[in-house]
Amino acid sequence: MSDAATALDKPVESFADSFCFEKIGFLCAVSCLVLLDGVNGAMCSTLRQYLMGGFSATSDQITWGAIFYYVGKLYMLLLAAKLQKRFGQRRAFLTASIVLVLATIAGAFIPNYPLFLAVLLILQGCAGGAMIALGQGTLLAIFPRREQSLVQAAYALSAVMFPATVVPALLGGFAYNLDWHDAYLGIAPFGLLGCGWLLWKRKLLSDSVSPTEFLPVRIILMITALFAIVYVLEQGDRNCWLEYPPIVWASLLAVACIIGLAFIETSGGPTFLPYGAFRYANFTFGMCVVLLAGVALFGSGNVISGFASGVLSYPVSVSGLVQLSGTFFATVSFLAVGVLLRFTKFPPVFAILTGLLLFGISMWRLGHAPSDLNFEGFASWLIVRGFALGCQFIPLTLLALTCLPAEEDVAAAGLFNFNRQLGALIGVAWLQTLLEHKTDGNQTIFGNSVSWTSPNAIHYAQAAQHALSFHGAQPSQTAAAATALMLQEAHRQWASIAFNGCFESLALVFIFAFPLVALARILTTRFLRSPACQ
Repeated sequence: MSDAATALDKPVESFADSFCFEKIGFLCAVSCLVLLDGVNGAMCSTLRQYLMGGFSATSDQITWGAIFYYVGKLYMLLLAAKLQKRFGQRRAFLTASIVLVLATIAGAFIPNYPLFLAVLLILQGCAGGAMIALGQGTLLAIFPRREQSLVQAAYALSAVMFPATVVPALLGGFAYNLDWHDAYLGIAPFGLLGCGWLLWKRKLLSDSVSPTEFLPVRIILMITALFAIVYVLEQGDRNCWLEYPPIVWASLLAVACIIGLAFIETSGGPTFLPYGAFRYANFTFGMCVVLLAGVALFGSGNVISGFASGVLSYPVSVSGLVQLSGTFFATVSFLAVGVLLRFTKFPPVFAILTGLLLFGISMWRLGHAPSDLNFEGFASWLIVRGFALGCQFIPLTLLALTCLPAEEDVAAAGLFNFNRQLGALIGVAWLQTLLEHKTDGNQTIFGNSVSWTSPNAIHYAQAAQHALSFHGAQPSQTAAAATALMLQEAHRQWASIAFNGCFESLALVFIFAFPLVALARILTTRFLRSPACQ
């Protein structure tokens, strides 16, 4: 057995001969394990302040933790197919699941920052990336195409919907009411359940291996390029991008490594990464659009959390509940779109374009949200956003990943999720930078309005002093308290306008991307292969 297709024959046949509940059990086991990656990935962003306090670390040190995590995750998304060929499906799956569960549980007992950075986050990222690629790729192989719409919809609930809408509320609830360490223990039972099922049914997984070459130069180039890219995206907005020399050097290093890797890969001989799926129009189109979807999903989630905490003054537990409000409708949309595509001939491209349009509308409406917006007004457009997610990700996944040759499934799933995660990093970096620029500009404008030469500022301060005196404040304290109230309200106003600008920018991106997505579909269909199942 020396080729990839032969190596995948046995697991497909094993599952084909198995009972239906064993296939469903595998879907549930993979979904449970992917839940752990959703929690691990959001830890450094959602609970940054708690991690800083728990480890006596600076914000920059926590950012380094996120860098190590994402480098490990992105690398394993690309490497998962090669690991399966070299070590066999059974060894790759069981190793990834066991390491993911143990690394997650260890997070509850990690004593210091160096261990958290050097051991825990790297192991969590590598195991999570491998599990996502191996799990989704195997689901594509063992279920027939007619069932993929429902299977991928169920899988997306744990891989897309859970980290986007549930994890912020889950982590906030644990950190606010218990301890942030307990979030690891809270999600660990799902991982133990999934890992236990895989160990129980391990004979369904293939142990066939295919010889692969060890290419150290390409591995070094790839890791260096990924580290430089993630470093730039994570640290760029914190250091004014090209005004900070390390960002410039990291960008040049990333470009040099990518060019060197491309030159080596195209010089003849075996390639390090599998590129076969790019021959097909649907996959190439999906890779383009999923990058945009990643920008939308995680970029908007970051801005929504910032608006809830920075403008509406919600604590971390409540700001997470704001995004949780769209969970039910996101779940319904994921399953409804899956059922629609399973039992009808509704074109997936139309569903994707509908999702883009709905997402743009929801972001535009949030761009006009006032600083005193109530929860009901905020949640209504998050519901539309959640429904738009289902209209985007399920058709996009089906269009890109079904109808590929069996030997390409794991590699295609890894590349697809790699682009989604890269889009998430780009979206967060772009919107954080935009927010900083808009906040600084608004602060300059509002600074002139709150000076004591402004009649409006004097009138506001006098009214605040009268209100404070009426409620029993000491006369000697009313002037200072009124000034503090005026500055606090001014900060809320310029922050609110900055967040509104971010929401509107997201909406405009999707409005301009709408014709580009249609054009990409036309070009890929014209110049690349049709799906393999046609």
